[in-house]
Amino acid sequence: MRRRIRRLLAAASTATALAVAAPLADAAPSAGPSTGTTGSTTGGVSAAAHSSTFQLADPDTVRAKDGRYVTYGTTVPAGRGKRCGGATGRLFVPVLVHGSGNTVGMTDCASGDALPDGPGAWAEPGGAVWAPGVARYGDRYFMFYTASRKGSGQKCIGRAVSGSARGPFRNAGEWACPPHGRWAIDANPFVGGGSLYVTYRDDAIAAGAETGISTVRTDDAGRAVWSTRRDVLKSTDITWDTRGTSGGTHVVENPSMWRRANGTWYLMYSGNNWDSARYATGIAECGTTPLPSSRCRPLRRGAARPYFGYTGSGGLDPYRGLPGNHRGPGGMDVFAVPDGSLRVVWHWWDGGPRYPMNGALRLDAGGYYVR
Repeated sequence: MRRRIRRLLAAASTATALAVAAPLADAAPSAGPSTGTTGSTTGGVSAAAHSSTFQLADPDTVRAKDGRYVTYGTTVPAGRGKRCGGATGRLFVPVLVHGSGNTVGMTDCASGDALPDGPGAWAEPGGAVWAPGVARYGDRYFMFYTASRKGSGQKCIGRAVSGSARGPFRNAGEWACPPHGRWAIDANPFVGGGSLYVTYRDDAIAAGAETGISTVRTDDAGRAVWSTRRDVLKSTDITWDTRGTSGGTHVVENPSMWRRANGTWYLMYSGNNWDSARYATGIAECGTTPLPSSRCRPLRRGAARPYFGYTGSGGLDPYRGLPGNHRGPGGMDVFAVPDGSLRVVWHWWDGGPRYPMNGALRLDAGGYYVR
C-alpha cells in the first residue's frame, strides 16, 4: 500500500501531461484549464472547496506570474465588500488575490481594481463591467469584458491588455458588438495549440428570445478572426434554460472551454435565471478541436437537466450538486494548479448578493464532481 501511495504521489507531480483514469462514456477523466495545458482530476494540496464573504458575481480565476491566484468579477460599488491592500471605493473589476502553488484558497477582501479606468471609450462612460474573463497568452494577460455600448445600452464585449494579472489593464477597443442590437457578453478566453480563443454568449447566432454560445480564434493582439467563428451551443439544444420561468430570454451564458488529456474539448455553461435557485451549470462535449465542427453535446441527459446545480426545492434536479449546496450556482470556470489537478470557480446566490467559491474538480465512476 505504501508503495502504491508513493507511486500516486509521483504521478500527481507530472499530471500536467498525463491522464490518470480511463474515459467514461460521457465524461472526461482529465482536463486542461483555460491556459490550454492538460491536467488531472486527482491529486492536489488543500483541494477542498473555499468560499468568500466578498460579494462578487461572475468570477474568473487565473494564476499570476508570481504563483498567486487572482479572481476577477463584475463591478462592485463603493461600500460593498471588504477592501484591503489600499483598495477603496468602486471597483470596476475587483481583484481578489489568494493562495499559491497547489493551494488555491480564497480571500474575503478585494485588494485592487484590474481595470481602474473603467470600460473603454466605446462604452457608456463610468458604466459597470460584467463578467471579465482573463487568460495569459505569451507574456501578456488579455481581458475580455462586457459593458453597455455608448448611446444604445446594447451589451457588447471590450478588450484590455496588461503585463500583470493584477493589472492595470489598458483598454484596446471594442471586441464584439453584433448587429441589430443583439448581445455579446460573458467572454472567456483560453489558449489551445499555441493560439488564443474566446468563447462567449453570442446572441447573433440565435433569433428572438433564443441565445447561443460561440467560439472564435484571435490574432496575437487578441482581435477576433471572425472567419473562424463556430457555434458551440444554442438555447434550443436544451430545455432546462426556461424551466420554471414565466417567459423571457432563453438563457445560455457564462461559458468556459477546457480540454481533457486525450485532446477532447468540453464546455461549461450556465442557464436559466441568474437570480433564482434554478440558475445552474451544464457540461457539453465539443470534439477534438477548440473550434468544433458541430455544436457541443450536453452530457448526462444534459438537454433536460443541468449537470451541476442546487439539489433542494426549487432547483432543476441536476445530475450532481456542489459543495455548500447553495442556490443559483453558475458562472463556472475551469483552471489548473501546478501539479496538473483541476479547480473550478463559480458564484452562488441565496436571495441577495452573489458570492464566489472554488473547489477541486474530481472524477468518479459516475463522472465529474466538485469537492
